[in-house]
Amino acid sequence: MEMIIGQLQYFGASFLWGVVLMFFYDFLEVFRIKVKHAKVMCWLEDWLFWVVAAILVFQMIFALNNGILRSFFVASFVAGMAGYKKIAKNHVIHAICTIFSWFFRPYVWIAKKIKKKSKKSLK
Repeated sequence: MEMIIGQLQYFGASFLWGVVLMFFYDFLEVFRIKVKHAKVMCWLEDWLFWVVAAILVFQMIFALNNGILRSFFVASFVAGMAGYKKIAKNHVIHAICTIFSWFFRPYVWIAKKIKKKSKKSLK
């Protein structure tokens, strides 16, 4: 019975890891929308994100199932990613954009004031 419960925990954890990784990838996407990047930087950010994600997922696989990769883990992981993308992605990106705009509003306001003053001083 304990073995079944352990495998169910492994299944659930893999599903949640799929959701969590896609959630954090949305932060990266919003960051790219708000701050323009060169293609090389986007590639580097992606590469770094997925390397860190692979290390964390491997650590989870090793901790929960002694490093044994099971087909239901992959299926559950992909289902978590696809479910998140289908159900929550648009809402989360909208919420993150709203929070970013709210957080950066004072900085944008100050930048506009500085630009306006510098244009007046150049005339």
